Amino acid sequence: MFIVLVKRYKSMILASIFFFYIGCGLTLSFLRLECAEAVSTVSSVNNKKSILHSNSEYIVLILSGPSNEEKRDAIRATWSKLSTNLFIENGEKLYKWNLTGSSPTVHHEFIKYYFAIGTLGLSKIKLDGLIQENSRSHDLLFLNELEDSYKKLSLKILLALSWISSNVEGLKYLIKCDDDSFVRIDLIVRDLEAFAPQMSDTVISEYVSYKENLPSYKGLYWGYFDGRAKVFMNGKWQERDWFLCDHYLPYALGGGYVISQSIVDYISRNADFLSHYISEDVSMGVWTAALKGVNRVHDIRFDTQWRSRGCVDHMLVRHNQTPSDMFLMYKSLVHSHGEKLCSSETPQHMLYRYKWNVLPSMCCKQYT
Repeated sequence: MFIVLVKRYKSMILASIFFFYIGCGLTLSFLRLECAEAVSTVSSVNNKKSILHSNSEYIVLILSGPSNEEKRDAIRATWSKLSTNLFIENGEKLYKWNLTGSSPTVHHEFIKYYFAIGTLGLSKIKLDGLIQENSRSHDLLFLNELEDSYKKLSLKILLALSWISSNVEGLKYLIKCDDDSFVRIDLIVRDLEAFAPQMSDTVISEYVSYKENLPSYKGLYWGYFDGRAKVFMNGKWQERDWFLCDHYLPYALGGGYVISQSIVDYISRNADFLSHYISEDVSMGVWTAALKGVNRVHDIRFDTQWRSRGCVDHMLVRHNQTPSDMFLMYKSLVHSHGEKLCSSETPQHMLYRYKWNVLPSMCCKQYT
C-alpha cells in the first residue's frame, strides 16, 4: 500500500523535497547576509563618503575607539565647529572669528573630519551602534580589516593613510590627533595657508624652530618633536622589535601633528615595507626619517607631551583633555571671540625649543 502511494504521489513528494531544500538554502543565505550586512554597510559608507569628499584639501584624522562616542560627540560639539571661522575670498582661505554659541555649523568642503575606528571582531550590537552614529554624523572611517587596540595603533594609522591617499584626490595636508585632543583647527589651517611649507615667517618665529632653510621643500612634518626619548623596554609602550638605536628617532608627539600630502602618499605606497612599532608617533618618525627635503618644524603651540604643560591662549593643540575640558575651552573661545582659549592661563611645564643643529640627545633642554 505504501509503495502504491509513493508511486501515485511521486511528483508531489519530489516537489516537496525540492522546495524544502530551497527553503533551507534561502534561510541559510539570509542568515549569512544578516551577519555580513553591517560590514557591507560599513564598506558602502566609506565608499560613498570618499566620493563626496574626494577634493577635500585638509583631512583631520582623529584616532578613536569603538566605545568613545562621548569623546567624538564632544569634538563635534566644540572644536570641529571652529572651521566656521574660515572663509574663502577671491580664491584665498582667510580667517576671521565668526562663531557664536548659537552659530550654525558650516561644513566647508575643503576640510573633512574622519574618526578612524577598527571594526574587525566587533559584535553586531556594537557595529550597528557605530553605523547608526555614522548615519547622523557622516564622519566615521571604518577600518574593516583592523581589530581596534592600543598595540595596533601604527597599523591603524597606516591603513587610514592608505585609504585617504586612495580616496582623497585634492589633499594638501593631514592633521592627525587623538579623540582626547582639543585642536584649533581654524588657526592650524590659517597658518598652513599662509606659511606652509616654509613655516619661517616672522609672525610665527617665536613659536617654531626647524631643521634647515631650503629654497623649496618636498613636504612638511609639523608638531612638537622629541629626539632624546629612551626606548621603553617594558610596560604599556614596550617596544619588542626596536633595534635601531638606544633612543627613538626624532618624532612629533602623537597628540597632534601635521603631515603633507607627499608624506601621506609615500607611506601609502610603501605600506607593505614599513615596520610597525607600538607607538604610532614613534612609527611616523621612523617612516619619515630618511625622507629628503621634508621641513621638520617644532612648534611650542602643540601641547602634546605625556603630561599637559598647562593652558596658554596661543596653543594650537591640547592633548589629554576630557569632554568637560573641551566644553570649557570652547566656551571660553566663544565668549572671548577667539582670543582666550583658557579660563586662566597656567605656566608651561617642561617646555623646550628643539635644537636641530645638535645631536638628538641634546635637542630638548627644558625651560619654564
